Amino acid sequence: METVINFLKLSPIIAVALLTGCRSGILPDPNDPDPKQLVSGEILLRNIGEMMQTLEERVGQGEINAKQREKIVEREVGKMLKNVDVARVPPKQAWQFGDAFRLAGNWDTALKLYTVAVKAAKTDDRLVNDTLRVARAQAHLGLVTEAVASCRSTFKVGPREKAPILLAVLYEVVPEGVGKGKDLELARLLEDSIKQHKSTIVNVTGEGGKAFLRARPVHIHFAWIRIAQLYQGLNLEKEAREAIIKDEADRQKSGAF
Repeated sequence: METVINFLKLSPIIAVALLTGCRSGILPDPNDPDPKQLVSGEILLRNIGEMMQTLEERVGQGEINAKQREKIVEREVGKMLKNVDVARVPPKQAWQFGDAFRLAGNWDTALKLYTVAVKAAKTDDRLVNDTLRVARAQAHLGLVTEAVASCRSTFKVGPREKAPILLAVLYEVVPEGVGKGKDLELARLLEDSIKQHKSTIVNVTGEGGKAFLRARPVHIHFAWIRIAQLYQGLNLEKEAREAIIKDEADRQKSGAF
């Protein structure tokens, strides 16, 4: 199962090979006119992730700040993708290239690639994750109603594939869509996403499943707080109070606080 929250580590904190080098090998040049040299999506993201780790270390050491890091991200990843022919990207790798274009600040191309990825999805796991990527891009581009609909379309999957839904809605879609005239829709989406999170089934004997169960009440708590904030921003005080009451009930039930 791919977990969207893990991919948040790949949000705008990329380093580049020119600054650090790649510990996993040389990244094929996407600007090379030889079609055989089109870098695979897996290699692209792996190298980006390693570069990002190095940039994050530089931030931690005080060499650069967060804003400088983000500028490096867009500039250098943009260079890596400058001459990539999107039409040549294999559908199965569309989500990976979509992530790269998003990190480079090219959200329109990212959305196109994510849409291709959804159509190419062969499993519910892939379908959920790529649909949530579509939703994030839609929200960023101001298509918030469409983003909400995209998120809701993932609710139909089975309980073993629902894990990424709340995390993506809370930490990606809502931040991208808030303040664009659809905050009420986002608040209600978050409420319904909590229900999806509660109904998620995981392997309780595996480390991933155990980690999910430990983190579940925390994410639900953060979601209720965000919902209350959204309602307060809309002057819906009754709804905001109800969200806080529901949060308290969930926290007492979980026993995690």
